[in-house]
Amino acid sequence: MTKEAFIKREATEFMKTIDMTPEERQDLLAWIRGGNSVYDNPWYMASEEGHPMDYISAVREVNDYRLENGL
Repeated sequence: MTKEAFIKREATEFMKTIDMTPEERQDLLAWIRGGNSVYDNPWYMASEEGHPMDYISAVREVNDYRLENGL
């Protein structure tokens, strides 16, 4: 299986498990088209357990931070 095929399969399974807005879905699909895993994020954010945060969770954290800090 190629990396691209693996990423697409991974994304398909991930999108079945999480509710997201249409905007989040578009952002996620753009992230995936760039050859990235749904289980990674551009900010290298980690969960409390120290594992890389999935893309949607990281986007939500960044958006919450921006709202809380007026950015």
